Amino acid sequence: MGVVGALHYPDKHFLFTHQLQRVTGDMVPPLLDKLVARAKRTGKRIVLVIDNGRPFDTRLARAALEAVSPWVRPFRLPRYTSETLNWIEDFWEHLKDTYFSRMLTQQREAFYPDAVRLLSRLRHSGQLKGLALRETP
Repeated sequence: MGVVGALHYPDKHFLFTHQLQRVTGDMVPPLLDKLVARAKRTGKRIVLVIDNGRPFDTRLARAALEAVSPWVRPFRLPRYTSETLNWIEDFWEHLKDTYFSRMLTQQREAFYPDAVRLLSRLRHSGQLKGLALRETP
């Protein structure tokens, strides 16, 4: 399962895109569309902190990141940056430890719809607001 997401700091509003296979650059434009819609709705521009993961470094993703200006401005973390500067890493770790590790399925494909339902439920439930993020050094 592949998930690409954005976590708004400090209110922890979570937007994500997903697909059955691993994370790819094709997932970045749909996420950016959601971020642009939010920026236009709120009238506030978004700074998107991204790491140097492969999905954000594809030709498609780079073109999509350029196209969303001025609503979304990407801020690339330097290579080998500590994960403490990338707040969503805490969020992924929390999801894996607290939820995904308890979701046993007979077939790998059965995990996908359950995980998507869980992410959607968490997104709308407000349970993410209690998630403590690491302090930036």
